[in-house]
Amino acid sequence: MTIRSSSADSRPMTSPVTRRTRFARSLLAVVGGATLAASCQSLDVTNPNTPDVGAVFGSGQNLEAALLGSWRAFWGVAQGARTNGTYPVKQLSILANEMTSADVADALSAVTAEPRFAIDNRNQGGWTNRKPWYDLYESMASAREAYQAMADQGLKVGVVNAATPEGADTQRSRVFAKFMVGVNTIYLGLLFDQAYLTDEKTNPATQVYELKPYQQVTDNGIRILREAITEARAARDFTLPANLINGQTYTRDELIRVMHSYIIRARVYGARTPQERAAVNWGQVLAQLDSGIMTRSFAQQADLTIGASLSTYYQYSYLQTNGRTNTRLLGPADTSGEYQRWLARPLGDRNQITIVTPDRRIHAASGPTVAGSRFAYLPTQSMSTTNGTYMHSRYRSVRYLVAPLNNYHSTGLITTMSTDEMKYLRAEALIRLNRQAEAVALINPTRVAAGLSPVTVAGPPNDRACVPKRDDGTCGDLFDALQYEKRIDLFPTEALISFADARGWGKLISGTPIHFPVHGRELELFGFPYYTIGGGGAGSAP
Repeated sequence: MTIRSSSADSRPMTSPVTRRTRFARSLLAVVGGATLAASCQSLDVTNPNTPDVGAVFGSGQNLEAALLGSWRAFWGVAQGARTNGTYPVKQLSILANEMTSADVADALSAVTAEPRFAIDNRNQGGWTNRKPWYDLYESMASAREAYQAMADQGLKVGVVNAATPEGADTQRSRVFAKFMVGVNTIYLGLLFDQAYLTDEKTNPATQVYELKPYQQVTDNGIRILREAITEARAARDFTLPANLINGQTYTRDELIRVMHSYIIRARVYGARTPQERAAVNWGQVLAQLDSGIMTRSFAQQADLTIGASLSTYYQYSYLQTNGRTNTRLLGPADTSGEYQRWLARPLGDRNQITIVTPDRRIHAASGPTVAGSRFAYLPTQSMSTTNGTYMHSRYRSVRYLVAPLNNYHSTGLITTMSTDEMKYLRAEALIRLNRQAEAVALINPTRVAAGLSPVTVAGPPNDRACVPKRDDGTCGDLFDALQYEKRIDLFPTEALISFADARGWGKLISGTPIHFPVHGRELELFGFPYYTIGGGGAGSAP
């Protein structure tokens, strides 16, 4: 095992540490998806560099359990589930100015605070980036070991007979394992400034542990998914079992479309700045959208008996105590001028405001305090004033607030990638390619249904009822309308979407981290230089 830092910076290096009897926590797994990455202690083993994959994956049943563990670990990052499941979905939503929190007892206050803080990247705590780092590598490791058991050890899954001598479900399991390796790699590239380059063939005993920049990481994930798509097309038709992506069955061709859509996410959401977003190959994105999901969203059924199937993010969207809808999400819809006055006030003088808008998703036609179809006004305030009132809000989402139990996050169908998301990506591609008229047709349906005037290629009608308005009070253009519509209409789907959009569109508050640093515990383990991101330093939004 070789450990190497690709960073050439001059930040001070911590004292090198020797971990002779420890696995590289990020890359090794045991059956069921539990890894050293998820534990706080080292494990002494006889020979940590040559794990016996055959012994762990001795049956198709064990292998499928590992793939299930891989999926659930990934879902925990995408939607918030499992232990400490609030990370990173709540933090991403707050950093994207989608949600807000004033709870002084919660780590959320650290990311809500203005001016923005640098990420706490010390060895202890730091769950904002520690949790997704280890969970993504855990998920990837489980899938990788499963793939190697089939490819290298010859393990067969499913019925073995004359018609399926290789095992009826082996091809399906290989494709899904490679899918999981690819999508986890992409998410490492979307969330972190750097990560290790691995794939389904990686051998931890010979792996060079070198941190590579996010562009190389996302490109590696795209490569893996392309190969998985090729392997899926060569396989016989299959359907994923309903106990894998809980309560849902996806055919081979549907899974291929999902993989194409994750590649699209990698291409678009990987951009860290407006310049990088503009430089995306939008013609390529537009062409690939035809191969992505078009008629069926990618979702999982939440089940109260399966904690790893729920969505903390969905739950957080309709809270009213330690989390509420951010004023900055709804503010562009305000036509009274109150939002611009709120922005002009010193931070210490800001407080909750009431939005007046023709957008019936925010409030009803009968008045600004009557609930709209997606958001509701809260007449009382339960958020703490200890850190000030600038993060206070009057609103929460009611999209998934289903009475009387209000537990949709643990009983409903949780969509993590929607056909509407692909529609808005198509609209952005069309605008970037100077095909505005085609984009108008995609943006208007939800606007008009919400009571807003339709847009033209010039944008919304430039009058007092213009939605959205820019921060300076002027009427937005077509691209502003797309951004507003996507943020309002998709909330909540996946917190990474709103965060990646905000940084790619240049909408993050100055000093906000544009990605996460490799966690300090990992840096210490391998003797890499300590660093952090945000707060106006490296990796901050301008």
